[in-house]
Amino acid sequence: MNSLKKFLIITVTIVGFSTQLLAFEGFSVGVAYSSIDFSTKGTEQTVGGGANPSNNISTAITKSGSDDIGSIFAEYTFSQGSTIGLDYISGEAEIGKASRTSGTPSGTVTAKAKASDPLTLYAEPTFMFNDRFGIYLKGGVTQITVKPSETDTANVTTSTYKDKDLHGLMTGIGAKYYMGNFFVKAEMVETDFNTYTHTSTTGEKNTISADIDTEETRFALGYNF
Repeated sequence: MNSLKKFLIITVTIVGFSTQLLAFEGFSVGVAYSSIDFSTKGTEQTVGGGANPSNNISTAITKSGSDDIGSIFAEYTFSQGSTIGLDYISGEAEIGKASRTSGTPSGTVTAKAKASDPLTLYAEPTFMFNDRFGIYLKGGVTQITVKPSETDTANVTTSTYKDKDLHGLMTGIGAKYYMGNFFVKAEMVETDFNTYTHTSTTGEKNTISADIDTEETRFALGYNF
């Protein structure tokens, strides 16, 4: 993936964005299929309580996972070939799940988080080789809602954590091909989100933080109006 990304970036940089060859200018809508790999680095600072001083520990763990999701998008393509657009995913995916052993009384604490309803504003500076085929760099900003939760088999941990919106910077590369009013895209993107941090206002008042990164392979089908 990294070698292909470097090749496309170098190609676009050398050739430039001066071409005027384009089969379409205007608005488009479409659907996309994405295979996403998640990497979540999480930390929980437990402060225990008067009855459970042994719980005063910091636990750090890295978890990875993957999911397949669908999205819808709307975009505008300029005469030169470059595009701006919005992409929206309805639904949620589990991005991290980990367990630890609590103190006295003994039990297992399981923490996990879900990401829901990603919305991405993006731009695709594009070089068209001809009126059908082009390659592009992709950059954008993604917003997701992160929903942490925690369960405890011994009912030792009673902290609760609020949902938060996080923003991430998306970068990637792609290629597109026009077929009359239809077009297809294939792309690879990475998104680095800012860190989720929250201190519970209930129970033991523990603090959790999570750093989320994603790698995504996308295939899209669009229609030009």
